[in-house]
Amino acid sequence: MSDRSELRPAGRPVWQLNRLGRRFMWASLGVLAVAVIMIVIAAQQMFINHQDLGFLLWIMIPATIAAAAVAYLLSSPIARDANRLSDAAMRVANGDLTARSGVMRHDELGDAAREFDRMVVRLAAVEKERSLMLSSISHDLRTPLAALRASVEAIRDGVAPDPDAYLNGMEHQVRALGELVDDLQLHTRLTSGTLEMRMVRVDLTELADEAVEIVRPLARPAGVSIHIDAQERLAVTGDPTQLSRVIRNLLDNAIRHTPPDSNVRIQVESASDSVVFRVVDDGPGFPPEMRERAFEPFTRGDPARDVSTGTAGLGLAIARGIVSAHGGTIAVVDDTRCTVEVRLPK
Repeated sequence: MSDRSELRPAGRPVWQLNRLGRRFMWASLGVLAVAVIMIVIAAQQMFINHQDLGFLLWIMIPATIAAAAVAYLLSSPIARDANRLSDAAMRVANGDLTARSGVMRHDELGDAAREFDRMVVRLAAVEKERSLMLSSISHDLRTPLAALRASVEAIRDGVAPDPDAYLNGMEHQVRALGELVDDLQLHTRLTSGTLEMRMVRVDLTELADEAVEIVRPLARPAGVSIHIDAQERLAVTGDPTQLSRVIRNLLDNAIRHTPPDSNVRIQVESASDSVVFRVVDDGPGFPPEMRERAFEPFTRGDPARDVSTGTAGLGLAIARGIVSAHGGTIAVVDDTRCTVEVRLPK
């Protein structure tokens, strides 16, 4: 850590100029020195008589005092705010992301302080997301890894009553781990802007129909029926693979949270300048406190983060990232049922 005594020496008198003030003063004295030299040269060339020369030189004394006073008055608030900004920067460097400069100015120093404060806010948000990510991933990894370890030990020790059932369970846990890794990789590429999109004209109704066929085996054991409400085929410009992922993620989320023996519907319709599709289920919907942050990464509705209800809480965050990359919007609709609405430009 650098020594701050260089900026604010202990015990310095109030009247003593800081480094910035000394620079102001030396600049002012430099201008006065040039003026004195010019006056002396003018006197030597007989442009000024000796009486006027003495008078002018005496005037330089109060001018010098005034220059020192102006240097102090101008430099004090600037040096004070510069010290505040420097103090805040040192606190951030030491890990305190609550530090703010507190500088309120309408000049370049004020602009720098405001940008610094905005930077710290962004750093705090990134650090919060990083901590949440590490906590969520470690929590989500613990359950499948513990189950795998228990199954391996049971099979190795010969105490598994049905080894095939144990192997099926292990396969399920390995698949869950693979999905978690895939989701993390895709989320990273979305947030970094490195995900490449293959934009073509694609039939959104056909994508919805294909997504239903893919997720229907997941819905059947719970007795959940999936239906498509579409009066016509509607096309948008987008990446078919990623748009299909959005629909599957929304359907998967709906199937996991809707009651048994209920329905999930996909509604596809045309709006004035967009194509709208909604995923509607008979579940209880998003709690009011969850609606604003449902699409934030690592947000889960179940406090226990049970692997049976999804992993990592990235499904809706990935859906939002893909929809945003297509210039669209996604939101939870305030309805009697659980409805998620996606709007894509035509």
